[in-house]
Amino acid sequence: MSETSCPNNNSIIELYTDLANNPEKDFGWDKGIKNAINHRYKDAWLQTIPEQVWKYCAAVGNPFELGTFNEGDSVLDIGCGAGVDLCIASLLVGKTGKVFGVDLTPAMIELANDNAKVSGLSNVRAYEGSFENLPIDDQSINIVISNGAINLATHKEQVFSEIFRVLSVGGALYFSDMIKDENNSASSSCHGGSWTDCVAGTLRSDELMQLMKNTGFSDIERVSLTHYKTSDSTIGATFKAFKN
Repeated sequence: MSETSCPNNNSIIELYTDLANNPEKDFGWDKGIKNAINHRYKDAWLQTIPEQVWKYCAAVGNPFELGTFNEGDSVLDIGCGAGVDLCIASLLVGKTGKVFGVDLTPAMIELANDNAKVSGLSNVRAYEGSFENLPIDDQSINIVISNGAINLATHKEQVFSEIFRVLSVGGALYFSDMIKDENNSASSSCHGGSWTDCVAGTLRSDELMQLMKNTGFSDIERVSLTHYKTSDSTIGATFKAFKN
C-alpha cells in the first residue's frame, strides 16, 4: 500500500505556530475547554490544570479512555502540541512517573514546557523532533499516546515502527487521529493547506491498523469514532494496540 507523499513540514510548522500564537483564532476545527468537555475529559483535570492551558486543546479524541495509566509509568505523547495531554498524563502517573512530548513546532515545544510549569508539574519534558526519528531510548516507555498528529506524517509506517521501538514489552499505544470518513465519498487531494488541515494525510481505519500490524503490534482495535471533523471527508477515531 502506498501513502500520499506531499506534506510540507514548513507548512505544518507555520500552521501550528499560528495556533500557538493565536489560540482564540478560528482554524475551522474545535478547540478549547468545550472541546475537552465534549471528549469527556474529567472534571478533576479541568479543575486542576490552569484555564490558560485549555485554550490550546484541539483534541481529536480522548486517549485516556483507552486504557489504564499507572503510578510510575513513563508516557510519550507524539505531536504533543501545547502540552494539554502531557499535563493530564503527568497527573495520572504521579511524581514517580515520567512524561515526554515530541513535536515538530518549536513554538509548541516552548508552550508545552511552559504550560507544564504553570501547572506545577515537574516530571514533564517536551522535545522538538521528528515523529519518524524519535529522540527517545529503546524500550523506555510504557505508554505512547497521540492526539491528531500521526496523520501529519509522510511515512506513517516508520512512525509506528519508532513507536514500537521505544515501547517496553507489554507497552501500549493509545491514540486518536483523523481517518477517512467511509460514509462520505468525497475525495481529498494534497494541495494548499489540505495536509495541514488533516485531510490529505488521512487513511482509512483498516489501512492504519494494517500499518500497525506490519510493525509488530498486536491486539489492534479501532475503539470508537468521535465527533471531531476537519472536513467533509474526515472524522476522528480512537485506536489502541500493544507490544506483546
